[in-house]
Amino acid sequence: MRFRLCALSAVVCLLLVGCARTVTQLVTYGEQMVVEVTLRGNFDVNANRYFLVLSDRSDYKVPLPPPDFLEEAPEFLEPGMTPTTGSPEAYQNNFYSTWSGYIVIDTSGYSLVKGPFVLGQVPTREVIGNIGEASDRLSFSFRLGRIFSAIPNPIYFDLVAVPWPDGGEKIPADHLPTTNNYISSLEGSVITVEDDPAGALDASLDIENCRVEIQ
Repeated sequence: MRFRLCALSAVVCLLLVGCARTVTQLVTYGEQMVVEVTLRGNFDVNANRYFLVLSDRSDYKVPLPPPDFLEEAPEFLEPGMTPTTGSPEAYQNNFYSTWSGYIVIDTSGYSLVKGPFVLGQVPTREVIGNIGEASDRLSFSFRLGRIFSAIPNPIYFDLVAVPWPDGGEKIPADHLPTTNNYISSLEGSVITVEDDPAGALDASLDIENCRVEIQ
């Protein structure tokens, strides 16, 4: 009996020592997304707009350049705008209902727009940065909580460059090679998505790459 007690005590001691040596690794999620976009030429916010669409859904959709565009919803418009072709319902059902939010870059600077988006309502913009001098880089950052009520893991995104003629159709010109771009929301996560050059495009619309980091 005494031998069994001693053996049991030894096993317990070994277990305690093993537990004491085990280090619990803490998982830290980031609070901010940092984005840097490189174009083939200088950006032009007078002639174009640039969009970073964000979603917590892998099946999210954005308007795509030809020949992949939807005939009933070919333009890249912001929620609340009236399409030249197609109905507002088509844009809401095909696109906006799948977005968590987006960043738009135009003459006003970098603006954040949070969803969800409601048919017939114009969402509120929040300016998060000035545009600065024209260059081939678009750089900005924002707090993830400004887009997501609960920060998802992973975060899906796409970048779209759109010519913006007054009174004309806003047909997207370029986007990342796939809509299946995503990044872990763990702090320190980094991804760079490369895009093939498209020499037929104006250089201000031709995306070369998009780097995203979670901090």
